[in-house]
Amino acid sequence: MAMLKKNSDGPVRIYRAKNIKDLVIGVFRGGVSAEREISLLSGENVIKALRSKGYKVVDIDLKTRDEKVILKIIRDNFIDIVFITLHGEFGEDGQFQRILEVNNIPFTGSGSEASFLSMDKIQARRVLEENNIAVPQYWVEEEGGFKFSPSDFPLVVKPHYAGSSMGVTIVKNNSQLKEAIKIAKKYSSQTIVERYIRGRELTVGIIRDEALPIVEVRFKKDFFDFSSKYEDNQAEFIVPAELPPEIYKKIQELAYNVFKVLGCRGLGRVDLRLAEDFKPYILELNSIPGLTSHSLLPLAAREAGLDFSQLCEEILKDALETFNFIL
Repeated sequence: MAMLKKNSDGPVRIYRAKNIKDLVIGVFRGGVSAEREISLLSGENVIKALRSKGYKVVDIDLKTRDEKVILKIIRDNFIDIVFITLHGEFGEDGQFQRILEVNNIPFTGSGSEASFLSMDKIQARRVLEENNIAVPQYWVEEEGGFKFSPSDFPLVVKPHYAGSSMGVTIVKNNSQLKEAIKIAKKYSSQTIVERYIRGRELTVGIIRDEALPIVEVRFKKDFFDFSSKYEDNQAEFIVPAELPPEIYKKIQELAYNVFKVLGCRGLGRVDLRLAEDFKPYILELNSIPGLTSHSLLPLAAREAGLDFSQLCEEILKDALETFNFIL
C-alpha cells in the first residue's frame, strides 16, 4: 500500500512499487442501484481489459452502502486505487466517491461534488443555464402535476436522478403524461418534463480533457431507451457523425465546456439533441458512462484510435495523475 506524504501542493502518494503494473487495482462493479446488471457488465469488461495488459486487478462485486464494510474490502485486498464502474445511485451520484475522498483513497473519474451535480438533472440544468448553455425547455413536476395544451406535445418525462434511460417516456397527450410520471417516480422523488427536440441524437465522449469523435444514434423507436442501449439492436451508430465541419467542431467544444462547467474529470459522455436548425441542446452528462459491448464511449474511443484496453489505461492514468502518484 501507499505512504502519504504532504507537500505544499497537497498529498502525494509515494509507492514502493517500481511501475504502474505493481499497483493493485480494485474494480468496483455491481452496486445497489437499478443499474446493477449494466454495472456488472461494465466492470467485467474493464477487468478483462486490464488483466490482458498485465495489471493486478481485484474484482469487487459491491453489494453494500456500508462505509466500514467498503473500507475493510479495500484494506483486506491491499487495493491501491479504485476503478469505479458503478452506475446510478451510490456509484455515479457522489456518495461512493465521498467515502473514498474522506479516507484518502484514489479512484477513477470525477469527484463527489461533480458526480452528484451530473447525476441530478435538475441541478445540472440550472448550472448549465447559468453558463448560457442551452437545454430543452423543462418543468419540474410538483404535487398535483401539470396539464399541457395539445400543441405542447410531444414531451419527454424522466426521473431527475437516474441513468441508462430508466423511467424515461415520450408522451403525446395528457393521459399518457400522468402514467409516465408514475413510471418516473419509481426511480426518483422528482420528475422532469421537457420539451421534445425534433432533430438528431448525438453523444460526445470525453477522455482526459479531450473530446472524442461524435457518435450519432439513429433508432427505430422514439428515443434511445434502455432496451435499445443494452438488449436489442434497434439503434444504428454513425461515428464520426455526418455533420458540417464547423457544426462538428462547435459540438465537440460545447461538450467539453459542459464537462468542465460541471467540474468533471477523467471520463464522461455528454448527450445532446441537435435541432433541425442545427442548434444543440444538452440533455445530460454521464460521469461514469457504460463500458459494455453496446456502450458509446468505447465506440467513440475506437474511432479515435484507442482499443478498449487502451481506453481503460487512459482512465487509470488520469486517476494516477489526479492523485499525485509517484512511481
